[in-house]
Amino acid sequence: MGRYFAALALAAFLMTGCGGEGTYKYDAQGAPYEIVVVADHEVWDGPAGDTLRAMFYRRFPMINRQETSFDVLRVLPAGFTKLVTRHRNVFMTDIDPTLTQASLNLGQDSWARPQTVLSASAPDVASLTKLIDDNRDDIMLVLENAEKDRDVADARGHTPPAISTAIRNKFGFEMSTGPGYVVRSESEDFLWLDYRMPTADQGIVIYSYPFSGVKDFNLENLLARRNEFVSRIPAENPGSYMTTNPDPGFIEVAYKKIDGRQWAEMRGFWDTVGDFKGGPYRNYSTLDAANQRVISIDFYVFSPDPRFSQRNYIKQLEHFLYTVSIPGEAPTWE
Repeated sequence: MGRYFAALALAAFLMTGCGGEGTYKYDAQGAPYEIVVVADHEVWDGPAGDTLRAMFYRRFPMINRQETSFDVLRVLPAGFTKLVTRHRNVFMTDIDPTLTQASLNLGQDSWARPQTVLSASAPDVASLTKLIDDNRDDIMLVLENAEKDRDVADARGHTPPAISTAIRNKFGFEMSTGPGYVVRSESEDFLWLDYRMPTADQGIVIYSYPFSGVKDFNLENLLARRNEFVSRIPAENPGSYMTTNPDPGFIEVAYKKIDGRQWAEMRGFWDTVGDFKGGPYRNYSTLDAANQRVISIDFYVFSPDPRFSQRNYIKQLEHFLYTVSIPGEAPTWE
């Protein structure tokens, strides 16, 4: 972590908001991945503002159109009142010449719940700019974790019992999805869920197959298995079905641990054979050692209307992975 940011993880546990225990808090307002930045003209129109924009306006990866990592609503300090103070994410800046050093502080649920408030203070613009630049990765991590925690809490509290039961009975693990999902198709080793809205479709495909060795987790095999199973998902035209864009420039693979379990993460774009639908997907595969099988959880989005954020749809799906609980040990496969 950045040198100014080292105490923030502890502060997140200790701080409960400005109102004190028992004080009524409004429900937090604002859309996912939206943040209010409180900054006067000296900050916003100078290098500190440039640094903030570079951080929040970084292009969001592996979706069909250009979207930033966050949507920024900038307000002057005098405008940070009433409904604005209840926003889900707030980044406050302050230039105070009486300060001896710059500092970054984290507050939780200061004016609303759940709310994340980051406060950056410094004696001058130059030190404020350096403070933000030195800690940009940790700032983004704090905000990403806040969005993830909101989605996880909502999913766990609103998943239809029929969906939880279908996943548990077929694959033997727990996973939450939130409301709206229905079972579209299933077989012994395959379950297709989706949530169809007027503006978009969010889909979840879960499948499993026997573990045959480390090679199961290389790109070639992950891609082949994905195509094998998602070909069971029909499109609108007769005989059409889902597939994966094989262009290496549109596929990313990473290996990460979540709650001690190793996952292969494949990100890219899905297409259809015999139709014109497509969009982004995220595929996560892990070893279920107790049953000597690979479990894959595939999330995809169809959202052709540019008025609605693909970023928000795909991030919500990614966050569902953090609700997964697979019984038994979680060994690595190397």
